[in-house]
Amino acid sequence: MSGLWEPAQHAFPAERLDDFLVWAAESGASDVAMQTGSPAFVEVDGKLRRATSAVLGRTEMEMLVEGLFNETGVSILRSGEAIDCSKTVQRDRLRRRRFRVNISPAEVDHAFAVSITLRVMPEAVPTLDELGIEPEIVSAWELCAGLTLVTGIPGSGKSTLLAAGTRRLLENGSGRIQSFEAPIEYVFDGIGGNAALMSSAEIPRHFSTFAQGLRSSLRRRPAAVLVGEARDRETVEAVVRAADYGIAVYSTAHTTGVAATIRRMLAEFPAEERDERGAALVDVLHLVVTQVLVADPGGGRTALREWLVFDSELKSALLERPQRAWPGTISDRLADAGTDLLGAAERAFREGSMGQSDYRRIRAAAGLQGGRDAR
Repeated sequence: MSGLWEPAQHAFPAERLDDFLVWAAESGASDVAMQTGSPAFVEVDGKLRRATSAVLGRTEMEMLVEGLFNETGVSILRSGEAIDCSKTVQRDRLRRRRFRVNISPAEVDHAFAVSITLRVMPEAVPTLDELGIEPEIVSAWELCAGLTLVTGIPGSGKSTLLAAGTRRLLENGSGRIQSFEAPIEYVFDGIGGNAALMSSAEIPRHFSTFAQGLRSSLRRRPAAVLVGEARDRETVEAVVRAADYGIAVYSTAHTTGVAATIRRMLAEFPAEERDERGAALVDVLHLVVTQVLVADPGGGRTALREWLVFDSELKSALLERPQRAWPGTISDRLADAGTDLLGAAERAFREGSMGQSDYRRIRAAAGLQGGRDAR
């Protein structure tokens, strides 16, 4: 991507936001960042680049908030709350671009300001094959059972992987599928056949919380439920309960690593409850996938994945041990299966699809020091 968006040479025309967003998406941006007192930026292949000559003034930013949300948006921000919503740009009768939007209050020059981040969503729901998802992950996903968690830091492609997996379930005719998202990101219109039905609800527009939506879904007995994020105690309890009722649950978490995911979910509960909660969680866990995106020296980004299927043997091994021993048990299983993040990094480094600095960072995070060269 090169050059700036020409209509914003002297001032940003807020009424042309749709044009700017389409320009950014077609220029290969994954994210758009806008903040009071700064030019607009786009992120391409993980690198931030200036997108406009003009800076965004307070008036323009407040107009953008109203356009992306509504006239109450600025008041909500001034009260100390952030706004999550979505934006759809209709390019023509058949094509549209969707964006996931976060609007947050900020401070610039000792005064109230606004920060807006828009994530560019793919024009079509990708397939698991297009994402290059490993066959073992696909096979486990298609079983449509238990609790499946897709984890990683923000911007690591969790939502895209979850959407691709949902598409596979619909195309396989898996039955009724319900999603609860904040906001709704992907639209599955026209996907699936005569044996699958998709319905989506947005938090907090349709239900006040993920947990409330999940409780409602139990009465309808869907084959599968998608939960945008298992972000708090109430939601963790709800996803475990739904999976225990025999509903396949797919959700995301902001963690890196299989062991860290379990530890993070149990950390939502008081220490005296963790043994019981841990046993309930392990009992319903089916698959945990962590995804990390790193720069590809040849351009673009490479997805590294760590994953583990929780079969009966692994569940028994975990439940026979105290929770403090679980990370070691999980690490041993990952290493034996060759599905740990370090193994994925070593393969990518050998193939030349990730650089040395990223490889060293992942190796260091895995607790290895010096000496081991993937090449």
